[in-house]
Amino acid sequence: MTIYFYAKTDNRLGLDRLRRTVALMKEFKEFDTYLMTTEFRSATYAKRVLGVKKAVGIEDFRNVGTICERGDILVYDSDEHNETIHQEMIEYFGKFFRISYNPEDLVKLGEHLISPHIVGEGVINGVLVDRRYFAQSQKSKRVFFYGDSDYEKKLLEIAPQLKDFNLDLLEGFYFFVDVADKVAPYFSEKYESEEYPEIVPESMLFISHSAQSALEAAASGSKVIYFGDDEDYLPILQKVGVLHMGYFDTQKLQEAILAAKVAKREYLDALSVEKVANAIKDRL
Repeated sequence: MTIYFYAKTDNRLGLDRLRRTVALMKEFKEFDTYLMTTEFRSATYAKRVLGVKKAVGIEDFRNVGTICERGDILVYDSDEHNETIHQEMIEYFGKFFRISYNPEDLVKLGEHLISPHIVGEGVINGVLVDRRYFAQSQKSKRVFFYGDSDYEKKLLEIAPQLKDFNLDLLEGFYFFVDVADKVAPYFSEKYESEEYPEIVPESMLFISHSAQSALEAAASGSKVIYFGDDEDYLPILQKVGVLHMGYFDTQKLQEAILAAKVAKREYLDALSVEKVANAIKDRL
């Protein structure tokens, strides 16, 4: 049996959906699994860095039908569909599991909704964080990770303000070629995006604009500061004790660093990716 996974990715959105989808996908080692992403670069990253064996970029989510057949199983993490296509996907696939962190998103008849916010018939409660980040690790780094995407090059504005904070820079996957080199003088150390799975658990302090990365650092037991605005994630981040700074400001960052505490992992344990995977297997 093959279980197909699809995650929306691009150079404006980053890899948050990919990271949580792969976290779930890795729990199905006894099955044949196949990952599809929106574009080829993220599929390559999934194979080279995240340990996925089979992955391909398909450019348009509607092309899942060229790889899957009617009656197959799909785990879908995207908001690209409209109501008509949504219904067609439910009818096309034998089992259709949809990942959504939108608190206002409700389960549709015939699908299974993976959500951290709602409960009820057809809903699987869970927060998808790779189990690798729960392992004990030596923590020595103070890491700044803007995110996998910085399309507007905001880091060029922020970096000079970070010069005296003694932080290491973890590059984002979709960074423009020149950005990391231009901002490197403002950081103590620079790590390439391929080092992400090793650097995040080694962070005693982790500052990020990426909500999913903030959760992964929290799972590893770091002190985490989030300065993004993803409202789908904010209730989750609050429950694990991630300090939400709001917009970036150096004075606010200094205060946040002093106030930040080691994240609480009990909530993530209660809604673990392993439990989500087991609930899916029970429904196959």
